Amino acid sequence: MRKITVLLAVAALAMAGSIDPNLAVVMAGATDTDLIPVFILARGQVDNDWVNSATDGMNRDDRQQFAVSAMKDIADVAQGGIIAELSTFNSDNVTNVIPLWLANAVYCEATVSVINSMASRTDVVLIERGAGDGPGLIEPVDARESTPEELDKGLAWGVEKINADDAWALGYEGQGVIVGVIDTGVDYNHSDLGNNMWHDTPAGYHYGWDFYDNDDDPMDDYGHGTHCAGSVAGDGSAGTETGVAPSATIMALRINYYTGGYPTWIQGMEFATTNGAAVLSMSLGTTPVGNTTLRTAEENLLTAGVFHSVAAANAGPGSGTIYASGDCPPPWFHPDQAHHGGQSAVVTVGATDSGDNIANFSSRGPVTWWSDYTGSTPLIDPDISGPGVNVVSTQWTGGYTTMSGTSMATPHLAGVAALILSANPALTVAQMDSIIEMTSLDLGVSGKDNTFGAGRVDAYQAVLAALAMTSTEESQGAVVPAAMGISTISPNPVSGFASFSVYTAASGTADISVFDVTGRRVSNIDNSEIESGANAYNWQIPAEMGNGVYFVRATVNGSTVSTRMTVVR
Repeated sequence: MRKITVLLAVAALAMAGSIDPNLAVVMAGATDTDLIPVFILARGQVDNDWVNSATDGMNRDDRQQFAVSAMKDIADVAQGGIIAELSTFNSDNVTNVIPLWLANAVYCEATVSVINSMASRTDVVLIERGAGDGPGLIEPVDARESTPEELDKGLAWGVEKINADDAWALGYEGQGVIVGVIDTGVDYNHSDLGNNMWHDTPAGYHYGWDFYDNDDDPMDDYGHGTHCAGSVAGDGSAGTETGVAPSATIMALRINYYTGGYPTWIQGMEFATTNGAAVLSMSLGTTPVGNTTLRTAEENLLTAGVFHSVAAANAGPGSGTIYASGDCPPPWFHPDQAHHGGQSAVVTVGATDSGDNIANFSSRGPVTWWSDYTGSTPLIDPDISGPGVNVVSTQWTGGYTTMSGTSMATPHLAGVAALILSANPALTVAQMDSIIEMTSLDLGVSGKDNTFGAGRVDAYQAVLAALAMTSTEESQGAVVPAAMGISTISPNPVSGFASFSVYTAASGTADISVFDVTGRRVSNIDNSEIESGANAYNWQIPAEMGNGVYFVRATVNGSTVSTRMTVVR
């Protein structure tokens, strides 16, 4: 797919990017030579409604790949100038530059002077911290050898508690569903996991990817990731069935869990989404909360149709102790969620014990620090709870071990997501979340609350609901995709760069222009041949274009679409 950049070489009054207050504090305490990890968010994001329109009639996999291509296209266009300027600095001032298409952001480690220079660019929205406090791994509150009594059970208590075995009896074990485990890696030699590992030899990938060492060997070297993977899909070959979805496929995504490697988290999400994972499990979290880049990546995961199970954290019963990116909103609004702000792919998980009590370490909501979720309009969090105390699962180097934490509850939910997708592959992420929340066992205060969320997950009831649900994708399976589509303008109102995408079912010569409210053509954007699919634009508003309402109109092969933008200087 051809990438299109249309940038007018004229001066324009435009709003420069801003520096996040948390980053400003770090910068104030830094020396001139300190390299600070940052995210540089570029202007322009994929339009979810536009993707929905352009992918009518596609199956899940094709829709996911269309969304991935559209996001990469936008990032290519939007990040070009940012990366070009970063390349002008020497390694003493900028290092480790990583483009991230899922969030349309660039990660780097840069000096204060470079950060200030980049913040002055009109194609930059925000610069914020690119690493949290601490390594980001949500460590178990307890890890020990499994007792003989625990190992005598053929079925781990958490799997039985959520009635996963009853779902298996219906014929649904997660078959055909790829679950990406973003963690410390996976022991792919473990007898309970080896048969369920993702393997893509023709593309050169072996079981997943290691984003810390940047190689194709995501072998665990710590144990946390292997334990989590076992709760997703451990098949019991060594004696104890630990996996909620024992026929699901595990994709191992080893990240930097040593030094707060935010960019590797997003790289793991990108790899999984590109390579067909429908579900992600991530037992990571960090402070400070409210990281815009992480939330943007999670919002775009929702657009791509990927379900993301994320741990709430182990910060205990204090109000508002959910870590990033568990602090992101869910894909579906529970009826008890009175205020509706933005949404994302994240379903945040708290931990329960074998008696369905909330674990004393499980983090609680509400979330009140986003601009769309505040003290007066809070977000209920977590969304759901699951087994997280004394969980038996697979051990790095073989056998089993017992751990406690919301890290352990998170893969239980990911396994349930795999079960319901094996029962109804056409479900959307919002439908999956609604099924999981509405079929859960209500605990604590009636309804969804900031301790248990909607309740403790019930795999059997969720699968029954999935089988009964007629999905939007199924009902629209015969719809023919539109010949043309255009996304909304981002940002809108606009003062500098107008970012948008044009979809065309067939290649052809484009006429993309701007008209005022009287219908007068005031500017031309593109008159070249464009290819079928998504084509991204990042167009600089000419200096002579005054404030007001305008329409961007695109015509290809006789079909015309338009979208409105407001120019405010």
